[in-house]
Amino acid sequence: MSARPVLRRAARALGAAVLALAAVLAGGGPAHADFGTDYQDPVSAAQPLTRPDTRSCTVEVMHERAFRNGYGSPADTPYNGSLTPPADCAGPWSKVVLDLHGSVAGRQFDRLFTVRVGGVEMLMSSTPEPSQDGIEWRVERDVTRYAPVLTGAQPFEFDLANVTDATYTGVFVISATFTFYTASERWPAARTADRVLTGGGFTLDQAHPGSAREFTFPRNLERLTAEVYARGGGACEEFAYASAPEEFVRANPGRGYCGQGPFRELRLAVDGRTAGAVWPYPVIYTGGWDPLLWRPTPGIFAFDLPAYQVDLTPYVGLLLDGRPHTVSLTVNAAERQSNDAWTGQLNLFATVDHGSARTSGALTRHQVAAEATVRTELTDLGDGSGDWTVTAARHDLAEGWVQTSHGRVGSTVSSDRTFRSGQQLRDGGADLTLHNRTDQSTVSTRRGGGRPVTDSVRESAPLDVRYRYTAAAGSSDQRTEMVLGLQRTAVEDGRRSTVDHSYAPTAHRHDGDATVRTGGSVETYHSTGPDGPYARTLTTRDGWLVK
Repeated sequence: MSARPVLRRAARALGAAVLALAAVLAGGGPAHADFGTDYQDPVSAAQPLTRPDTRSCTVEVMHERAFRNGYGSPADTPYNGSLTPPADCAGPWSKVVLDLHGSVAGRQFDRLFTVRVGGVEMLMSSTPEPSQDGIEWRVERDVTRYAPVLTGAQPFEFDLANVTDATYTGVFVISATFTFYTASERWPAARTADRVLTGGGFTLDQAHPGSAREFTFPRNLERLTAEVYARGGGACEEFAYASAPEEFVRANPGRGYCGQGPFRELRLAVDGRTAGAVWPYPVIYTGGWDPLLWRPTPGIFAFDLPAYQVDLTPYVGLLLDGRPHTVSLTVNAAERQSNDAWTGQLNLFATVDHGSARTSGALTRHQVAAEATVRTELTDLGDGSGDWTVTAARHDLAEGWVQTSHGRVGSTVSSDRTFRSGQQLRDGGADLTLHNRTDQSTVSTRRGGGRPVTDSVRESAPLDVRYRYTAAAGSSDQRTEMVLGLQRTAVEDGRRSTVDHSYAPTAHRHDGDATVRTGGSVETYHSTGPDGPYARTLTTRDGWLVK
C-alpha cells in the first residue's frame, strides 16, 4: 500500500493528525520512490520448512496467473483449476507442501488472498507492496493435515481481488504448486484426521455478529478439532488492537477514532454451547502504519496468517446420533457495534474409531465462559488525549468421554488466557504509545485406550508501538517504532518444540524543509524441536539487508 492510502487507512485508527499528514503527502511521489526505484525481495528470518528426502512429485495447479482486476466484469478472481494427486507418488504421504511464487512491479496496495482445495481453506495470506522495478516473493505452507481432502481430483481456487488503474499499476503474477513426499522408514506417513469438514466462508459484522453451519458427524467419531481462519478488515478492524474505549470515542466526537476497545474474541459454540475461543494475533500487513517498516521483511504472519486450533473432543459424545449439529462463530459483544467485519473460514478435523461402526459418549464437565471478562480503566485528559488500560481473561475447562473399540477414552481440555492493553494518546492522535500483550495456555489430555497423552501449547504475543507526528512552519515529521513478538512452547505426541520470534522495525518520514525517507529493522528467530535447533538474525536498512 502506498504512503498516502495507508495513512488514510491509519487515520481512523490513530486520529486526525494522521489525516493531516495524509494531506501533506498527497502531492508526493509514489511509495516506491521512498527507497529509490527498488528494494530487496521480501525475506524473513523464520525457519524454512524441513522437507523429507524421499521421492516426491510436484503438481503445478496455477502457472503465472495475472491478477489485475478483481471487480471487473468479468472479474479475474477467483482462479479456478483442479488438483489431482500424482499416481507416481500415491499416499499416504510423509508431507505435502504448497509453494507459491509471485512477482509484481509498479505501485500497488497489499492485497489479501486465500487458497482453497475441495472448498477447504488451506492458506490465508497477503501480498507485499512492490517497488517500481519489481520484486518477487515466495510462500511455503505445510498442508499435510489436509491430506484427507486429497483423495482424488479436487477443485483448486485462488482468490486475490486486485485493482489496477492509472495510479495503482501493480499486477500480481503468481504460480502455485503442490509437492507430495512419499513415506519411508525415516519419514513415516503423517498421522492425520480421517475427514475434513468445512463450513465455508463467514463474515461477522454489525448486522451479522454470528455465523452458524450444520454438520452431520460420523457415528464412530472419536476426536474432533476445529480450525479457524480469521482476519479483521476495514479501516478499524484491521487495527483493532489500537482501538480506543467506546466511552472515550463518544466523548471526543469528530476526531476519527476507532472505538470498541482493543480486545477481540471469536467464540466457537456447539449447538449453542460455548466450546472455545480464538483471540486473533495482531497481524500487520506490508502497508500497515508505514510501508517503510516492512521493506524488505514482512511482519509476523503477514504472508501466512494463523489457522487457530480449538480441541472439541470433550463434546464428541453429543454428536454421535447421526443428526445435524450446529457449529457457530460469534464475535465478542463489543465488536457487535463495530462498523467493520471479520472474515474467514471454519474447518473441522474428524478422527474416527476404525474398530467400530458406532461410538458413544458424554460431556461430563463444562466450565467454559460464555464470554471473556473484560475490564477498562480510562482517564480522559481532554482535547482528544487520554490514557487507558484494557484487560481480558478467560479460564475454561471441558471434560468428556467416548466409548471406543479400544476402551473408554476420556478427554480434558483446559485453557487460560489473559490480555492487557495499555495506551497513552496525546495531541489529538499525533502522539501514541501502545503496549499490548496476550498470553494463552491450552492443555489437552487423553486417558484410556492406551497410554495417556498430554499435549500443550503456551503462547505469548507482545506488541509495542511508539508513533509521533509533528508539523510546524510548513514541515512535517513522522516517526514510528514497533516491536512484534511470538513466543511459543508446544508439546505434541511427546515432542517438545519452541519458537522465539521478534521483529523490531522503525521508520522516519520528513517533508518540507527537507525530505527524509529511512527505515530499518532487526528480526530474530530461534527455534528448537524435532527438526533440530535453528537461529537466524536479519538486520535491514532502507530496504536492503545489512547482515
